[in-house]
Amino acid sequence: MTPTLLTRTARTPAHRLNGPQSVLVACPDARPPAYEAVAGLAEVDMLGKFVTAFYYGGHGTLSEIARRYAPCKFHQIRRQLLRRNDRRIPANRVKSVPSFDLALAAENRTQSASLRRKIAAWRTERFDHIVASQIKKSKPDVVFLFSDVGSRYALPVCKRLGIPTMLSMVHGEVLEECEILEREQVESPDYFPLYLGDGQLDRIALDWLHQRRLQDIALADLVLVPSEHIRARLIAYGIAEDRIAVVPYAADCKRFRPLENKVHGDDCKFLFAGGITQRKGIKYLLQAWEKVRRPGWRLQLLGGLPSRLGPLAHDLKREGIEHLGRVGHAEMPALMAAADVFVFPSLFEGSAVVTYEAMACGLPSVATEASGTVARDGIEGFLVPSRDVEILADRMIQLGSDPGLRARMAAAARARAEAFDWPRYHSSVREQVAKLWYRRQDEPSV
Repeated sequence: MTPTLLTRTARTPAHRLNGPQSVLVACPDARPPAYEAVAGLAEVDMLGKFVTAFYYGGHGTLSEIARRYAPCKFHQIRRQLLRRNDRRIPANRVKSVPSFDLALAAENRTQSASLRRKIAAWRTERFDHIVASQIKKSKPDVVFLFSDVGSRYALPVCKRLGIPTMLSMVHGEVLEECEILEREQVESPDYFPLYLGDGQLDRIALDWLHQRRLQDIALADLVLVPSEHIRARLIAYGIAEDRIAVVPYAADCKRFRPLENKVHGDDCKFLFAGGITQRKGIKYLLQAWEKVRRPGWRLQLLGGLPSRLGPLAHDLKREGIEHLGRVGHAEMPALMAAADVFVFPSLFEGSAVVTYEAMACGLPSVATEASGTVARDGIEGFLVPSRDVEILADRMIQLGSDPGLRARMAAAARARAEAFDWPRYHSSVREQVAKLWYRRQDEPSV
């Protein structure tokens, strides 16, 4: 129990001493903030139900058959399945909706734009409907939804039943993305087709998704955002400040650690990690690299390439660039710790978990505010404006040329990451759930 809860309960009537006891969480994918929120609630027995897409329980008849008759193949598959499993989450509290993943796979393989839209709408609204059914069935104390899954059914049901709702806004602000798309289409027509890499940039489908996200925000009682950048954007949009709470994400500081006895010398290895797409600012990074590169300096790109390279086919051949490709989850910490500077000039994010992981590995960073990083300008790295190639290059050169500065910022980055670990995130989520619930209890009856 957090100190805030202890203080609050000291002056709360006896029948409300325990606070919220049953929280329903809904998120269709396995993003770390969702699993960590669920684990944090389960840790103090506040979890009622976790509604998600496919979830691997770790056992069952099919698993036993596969393990017995095809052990090698099962071992390979199980490594992927375990990404949809967390031992801290009680399996009997999980409502799995595998049809969401099946529909998503079909959507990604469909060539027809109109059919893709129909499949996307079906999987999203079916998941929303299932969440609403679980809410009506269990009547939880609080409902905690991750973006895009509750605007049509789940959130309206909570309004009718008087159940307080909390929304985790895992993406950036909608109008900002619209502005970015319009600007990129005009100013970077060569890279604009790579905005989502291989992802289909369907403006009709995106407008539909944007409307759902705006409706989510309108209906939720409390909106959790992972960065001050998004908070400022929402306030500018007109959302009341008391409906917004900033809860940054975190890194696993036990898995992601600095390289022991690391020497900060004249050579410098810059690392970018993420989808190699224009949304991540890849064009601007490659343009900056032309100004940055020196003998002994390298730019490593960790992530998958789009199948149609377009201008990347030429730009990736520049001297000093190494494409590492996609790597397994287990390989990430070592590759990251071996670098010297993390570079992440993203145009649009919620708050990229990779920025926290880089800090946990003791990497000073050069990143945009839009990346959602908690690194502070001039302390754990540098914050640079989106699309500003000159400033991006200058900051990379400054870090690459000054081993002493890198060493100081590396130590500060690790300390900052330790202040933003997942246990801190667990406590923050529980605190916001409790505050929301107590606030609803204090409201006068109608």
